[in-house]
Amino acid sequence: MRAGFAVERMRSEGSGDPAMLATVVLLAGTGIAALWSASSGYAVSIGKGAGYFAIRQLLFLAPAALVFWACAIVDLDRLRSKAGAITLIGLAGLLLPFIPLLGESRNGASRWIDLGITTLQPSELWKPVMIFYLAHVLDRKRERILESPGVLIPPFLLAATGCILVFAQNDFSTAALSIIAAAFVFWAASAPLSFFLGLGAAAASLSALSILTSDFRLRRILAYMFPAYEPHGQGYQVLGSLRAIRSGGILGKGMGLGTLKAGAIPEVQSDFVFAAWAEETGLVGVLAIMAAWCFLAWRAFKVALAEEDRFRSTLGLGLTFLLVLEAFVNMGVAAGAVPATGLALPFFSAGGSSLLSSAAICGVLYNLSRGVARGAAESRAGYAGREAAGEVGRV
Repeated sequence: MRAGFAVERMRSEGSGDPAMLATVVLLAGTGIAALWSASSGYAVSIGKGAGYFAIRQLLFLAPAALVFWACAIVDLDRLRSKAGAITLIGLAGLLLPFIPLLGESRNGASRWIDLGITTLQPSELWKPVMIFYLAHVLDRKRERILESPGVLIPPFLLAATGCILVFAQNDFSTAALSIIAAAFVFWAASAPLSFFLGLGAAAASLSALSILTSDFRLRRILAYMFPAYEPHGQGYQVLGSLRAIRSGGILGKGMGLGTLKAGAIPEVQSDFVFAAWAEETGLVGVLAIMAAWCFLAWRAFKVALAEEDRFRSTLGLGLTFLLVLEAFVNMGVAAGAVPATGLALPFFSAGGSSLLSSAAICGVLYNLSRGVARGAAESRAGYAGREAAGEVGRV
């Protein structure tokens, strides 16, 4: 009887982490509300309706929910068997923005492809694909990593190729985020210290070279160090964001009542949506959103560390790190703690590609939580069965 009860309980516990799911839904819903309030003034100023950006984001919400659901139920072992093809498709997608008539450039960056009814940013989709590929291949090589560190070179070169293609789109921020996330996956897979020393030296040299050879990037760094250096140029973004955050005080001005979002906050619908949120909800709202992201990170890391399968564990750690790092870098930029990067705030910033990518990541994390719950329930069912059969000793 007890064994049968445990089996029934096992079936009901394979539904995943409800707290994780609730947090994702909360962030997505709050993000839409925050975007609507933050972007309304700017939308009107460019001749659009007040809900222009939020409505466009809402149109992506249904596909994003579908992507989340698909990633939450997919058989990861079966998906893993197609890791090579998925990775090649992801790399091929990074080439599409360079094709004339298909690629679309904005503000000197060639990151998008024109699909007619909307645009897509392949680099947003490449990030989780890269983590998936690295978790897969490093798990296959785990027995040889310490004995022969050279086996790390091929997967690193493939990840670096993707980052170079992203950098060639004039998207230094996404390329840097991708290489940092890739390094974290190598660390989670127990790569030796020598690998990170070499990677760190190469990354530091290339980053310095890319900054010193680009007037735009150099000015951004100077604006970060000395915001008043160019108050009407690069420093304008940081100064406008800080002014909005400070004006929010403790409780904020109230949703929809922000006065700086119409023109004083640059890129208020995307890069600096968090500044508008801080103005309208104050320190309380800022701490609430940061707490939500920390809670999601805790639940996701907990699931990844509880996973006994090395591939799934590394995949969960890498995806969680990628998503949460991007969120906190964006908030750090708005607060002037990090140089302006152009990275989106997941679920908050306008952009269908970012929303789809975040939904896919969260779907896989929820998938992993379903597996952990199912494994724990199976373990309890097996114990109950052995106990019923008299195989477990009693004290």
